[in-house]
Formats: sequence, C-alpha cells, structure tokens
Amino acid sequence: MEESDFRKNIAIAGLGLIGGSFAMALRQLGAGRIFGIDTDKEVLKKAADRRVIDGGFSDAKEILGRSDMVIIALYPKDAIEFIKNNSRYFKPGALITDTCGIKQPIIDAAKRNLPENVEFIGGHPMAGNEFKGFDVASKELFLNTNYIITPHEKNSEKGINTVEKIAAAIGCKCVTRIEAEVHDRIISFTSQLPHVVAISFANLATEVSGMNAFTGRSFTDIIRVAALNKELWSQIFMMNKMNIIDRIEDMEKVLQKLKNAINEQNEGGLKILFSNAEKGKREIG
Repeated sequence: MEESDFRKNIAIAGLGLIGGSFAMALRQLGAGRIFGIDTDKEVLKKAADRRVIDGGFSDAKEILGRSDMVIIALYPKDAIEFIKNNSRYFKPGALITDTCGIKQPIIDAAKRNLPENVEFIGGHPMAGNEFKGFDVASKELFLNTNYIITPHEKNSEKGINTVEKIAAAIGCKCVTRIEAEVHDRIISFTSQLPHVVAISFANLATEVSGMNAFTGRSFTDIIRVAALNKELWSQIFMMNKMNIIDRIEDMEKVLQKLKNAINEQNEGGLKILFSNAEKGKREIG
C-alpha cells in the first residue's frame, strides 16, 4: 500500500460504528492525519484521547478545505444533507466516498450538488452488527467482509483504484464494482430482505410468552438481526422502497407455495421446494 493511496489528510464524517471503525483501521495502517467530524463533542474528545483521530470538528467546514479524502459514514439522509450543506467547502481535487447501504440516492445528491473539481465515489462496506456508536467501533470490523464500489460516469480510474486499495487494506476480502442501480436491487435481497424476515419473525415471537425453553439455534439465527438500528434501517427501507417491496412480494409467493403444499398434503411439492432451497444454499456457499 503506497502512502499516496491514503491521501495526506483524511476526514471521516460520523464517528459511529462504521466511521469509528474506519478511523481505527486506517490508524493501524499508518495513514496520514485523520480528522473526525461529528456533532457529538464527547465522541470527538473520546476519539482524540484514544489517538484514533488527530483532531475533531463539530463544524465540517473547518476541516473539509484541508482534507484530501473525505469518508462520509452517516445515515443515508444525513449523508445527503452533509453533501448539500458542505458542497462549497470541499478541497479542490478531494476524493469523497461514503459508506451507505443505499447508493443511488446518495450518488444522485453528489452529482447535483458537488462541484466538478471534487470526485465522489459511492462505497458500501458490508460490515456491521446490531450495535451502534463509537464505543463499539473496532479496527477489525472490516476483516474478511465484502466491499462494494458503485462508480458512475464522472469517476476516474485513479479515484476508483484508491478506494479499492483502501478497502482491501482495512481487511475486506472481496472488493466489487457494480452500478448503483444494480447494487440497490441486489442488496434489497441479500441484506434488506433478511432483516424484513427477522423483523417479521421477531414480531410474531412477541405474541407467545415463555418460549425460551423451546428455542434452538434455528430460532436464534433467524432473529439475530432483528435487534437493529431503528433510525438507520427505517431510512434504508424507505429509500429503497420499490426494490424491497419487490423482494417482499417474491417472498410472499414462495410462502404461498409452501402454504398450498402443506394444506394440500402435497409431499412431492414440499420436497421440490426443499430441494430448491438446498440448491440455493449451495450456490451461496
């Protein structure tokens, strides 16, 4: 990893789970000066005291003009507002990327608001858990995870390569390029639909009391991601509305097939669905 790939000054907007982990991972790699941007001054102080960042700022414009690279690790709506409100403060020639789990609305906002002399490249680290905040951030969060980059027509190969190298350096095992529209469609199935299923299942669980003695790993595996970040996931669901609704309707069709096979005592039909499930699991790995 060349020093130039890290850029001289890196600013991270949002020092929560993802942003804090990014700062820690970059610090471990010996990146240049790392600055934190956050509305919570206590978080900034904590990050500075732990030497995760070299300086903290609650007002982004105080540091953006000196930042060669900016990583926006905010919730989707906040990321869009950050781009809009700070478009004139970014350093000419700066490389900007984000970490949002929804891509097309973020890229659209960047295209509409950012000047031509800065470059925005959409990014999505497939890392995280049910926790939130700087206190649960970890330099190891990205180890062996996937990282998706969503380039658009205004991106340079040099800029894309820089984000790819940084993603690999912080521990991501697979870095993929894909169009934002395709990303949002695929992620609605691989990431968002599992959360829909977990939420639905966990809501059903509230209707039955005293079931702890009757649960196994299959039960706990399904509901693991039901304890999610409500603010973040509400935004993701609403901003990727049509894709998620399509996936829910796909799920409803499969459930209807299962329901019909059970109701009709159709053992052959059930076994076909079971075999299809086994095939799907093998293809995923």
